[in-house]
Amino acid sequence: MKFVDKLAEKMVPAATLIANNKYLLSLRDGFMMAFPATMFASIMIIIQNLPTTFGFATFLPEAFNTFLNEFFGPVGNATMSISALFIVFGIGYQLAGHYKQPQIFAGAISLSCFIMLLPFGSDETMGTFIPLSKLGAEGMFVGILTAIVATEIYSRISRTGFTIKMPESVPPMIAESFVAIIPGAAPLFLFNIIRYLFTFTTWGNAVDFVYQMLQQPLMGLGGTLPAVLIAVFFTQLFWWFGIHGTLVVNAVIDPIMGALAIENFEAYKNGAEQLPHIINTTFMGVFVNQGMQLGISITMAFFIARSIRMKKTMKTIIAPAIFNVSEPMTFGLPVVLNPVAFIPWILAPLASTTISYFAIYFGLVPRPIGATVVWTTPILLSGWLGTGSITGALLQIVTVVVMTLIWVPFLVAMDREYLKEERQQVKQEKENQLMDGKITIEEQ
Repeated sequence: MKFVDKLAEKMVPAATLIANNKYLLSLRDGFMMAFPATMFASIMIIIQNLPTTFGFATFLPEAFNTFLNEFFGPVGNATMSISALFIVFGIGYQLAGHYKQPQIFAGAISLSCFIMLLPFGSDETMGTFIPLSKLGAEGMFVGILTAIVATEIYSRISRTGFTIKMPESVPPMIAESFVAIIPGAAPLFLFNIIRYLFTFTTWGNAVDFVYQMLQQPLMGLGGTLPAVLIAVFFTQLFWWFGIHGTLVVNAVIDPIMGALAIENFEAYKNGAEQLPHIINTTFMGVFVNQGMQLGISITMAFFIARSIRMKKTMKTIIAPAIFNVSEPMTFGLPVVLNPVAFIPWILAPLASTTISYFAIYFGLVPRPIGATVVWTTPILLSGWLGTGSITGALLQIVTVVVMTLIWVPFLVAMDREYLKEERQQVKQEKENQLMDGKITIEEQ
């Protein structure tokens, strides 16, 4: 336990620092701004591709397939493909909240600064336009940086009081708009200078520069199996200490995983035969430890456990585990600071991640399509939604079986200890009753 105490002494402050960092919190909450739209897009694109997924598209009238493509196809362009716009506004909005400054104006200024950096094109038919790719995956990182810098400048100037004050007779919303003029003008002017300076470079604009020099290398690194295993390890480790590891780690990796997911979604939407990435947000939400609690709770509750405590605990875990709610097991078994649970808690998700990666790598399962799958979606359904294929659900069954087999020896050891304690307690109660004269030796 001395080792655990020393590890906790080092890890807990670091995790707390990450979890309370205003920039990472703003990133996490800002990404959620796009969630309703991207979730809707995911469902619509899956419906659009149902005939192809199940192999009966050739048996349907061509007019019906055309209808599906024309009716559902544009949904992705208006949602997932422009997710960077939602995220930029969301980060600006959330970060301004940490500074207790007007959030709507901060979000709007951040969005305007981002759009100012985008490359504009033009042709005789469409006039001036922005390439759709810059509003999605390619603009993700420059959007994040822009939102943070623009909101920092806006909030700091606003806090100094260097603003235009209007008389009290002016309606509040109008007065607040004037207050935001000077704090908003500063970042807008700065990003206009940045835009102009990039026109003299070989990249031509800031978006391509950040994408090529920063985003692509990070996506290449973050999309590898070793990087994901490290992320999963720390997620589980933080949870073992009682810290919400998912929130801590996702705050760091979400920008990378989100960009990878959007690129896959765009390729899937356009009918690509092979999607570019195995790992993305969808992979992390569907194949890391999905179904782990459900598998071990059913196995122990109905087939293996002998102690009353283990059976009751596992039965209470089953219902929330169907929807991937892990807290009843984490704090009820408990997993937190439980030395017996440490190895399977870490090892099982690592094994699931590795098996899933290679199953997809060797083509046994399609690559995750980048769809937004709600984390409470039960297994089988989430595997199908995440890959657009029934084999995604079958892969989840395999990983649940593997994770359960990893857990069983350790849970059996815990169950034996519980059973030993229960028998000792029953024996002690009978001895107490004998001493009190409530039962005779023959009855004992």
